[in-house]
Amino acid sequence: MTALPDAARPAARRAGRGAAALAFAAWSLVVVGALVRAHGAGLSCPDWPLCHGQLVPDFDAKIALEWGHRAIAGTLSFGVAALALVVLGRRELRARFAAPLLAVIGLLGVQVVLGGLTVLLGLAPWTVTGHLLIGNSFALGLAWLARDLLEAATGEPVARPALGPRQRISVWFAAALVALQLALGGLVSSHYAGLACATFPLCNGDSLAPTLAGPVGLHVLHRLNGYAAAVALAVVALALRDAGRAGRLAQLAFAGVMIQIAVGVANVLLRVPVEITALHSFVAAGIFLTTGLLVREALRAARSSDALPAAARRAHALGGAR
Repeated sequence: MTALPDAARPAARRAGRGAAALAFAAWSLVVVGALVRAHGAGLSCPDWPLCHGQLVPDFDAKIALEWGHRAIAGTLSFGVAALALVVLGRRELRARFAAPLLAVIGLLGVQVVLGGLTVLLGLAPWTVTGHLLIGNSFALGLAWLARDLLEAATGEPVARPALGPRQRISVWFAAALVALQLALGGLVSSHYAGLACATFPLCNGDSLAPTLAGPVGLHVLHRLNGYAAAVALAVVALALRDAGRAGRLAQLAFAGVMIQIAVGVANVLLRVPVEITALHSFVAAGIFLTTGLLVREALRAARSSDALPAAARRAHALGGAR
């Protein structure tokens, strides 16, 4: 990929920092959404886009929480619009980053629609789960775009160790398990199955998997897939231990999963307190974000490796093996 002209780099740097700030805000918004659910405030504003027919309603605690969630989301939308003006306003940035920016805007549009449907359909499980998945994907899209912009702003190619096919496959597999775990977490929450297994490590003192049907089955699948994701990320962290930034992201994702398992156990044993539920969502979003950026590193490593001549690739691989 050709370097950005010197004149375009300051704009790329500003846009990258702005996208990173928006990604953090989107991550935080996921946690606010978890607090809305945990406090049972999801239908405190029973209509949409207004709240009780008003732009600014009379507040109680629950209405304030749900309305605040909407207000933060609206502010975030304005931030994305400002980012779009910066990126699309320069020809050099527009040529390189218009497509990922439009993907982020598309995710935001879907998220807005799902937010409205979540209210209008009375917290239907598929809307709640979809809202969670798209919200996290939106945060990841912003973080991905931020990294691309900031790397382009340096004007220097990023050195990445080449990853072998098995390493890349292990990354894809772990990422798929993390995405599935997020979806299962949304289903557990939307079906109110957080205490369907009220003991740990066995489910209701019976077995690891007494059934795969109903709320208990959802909870069991969430636990089993969590274990699988932890093992998969442990394998990735070990395989990429000498892979620079990709290795650090893999280690961070694995550490996040281990923390998340502990938080999940606390959530069950303490009977799903609001604070632990919010922390559970915060860590889950962080794992998804970190794993997504790990996927980005694996893709970039494959691209840079493919661009090298065959002899250089062999030398690069031998150097990585040492």
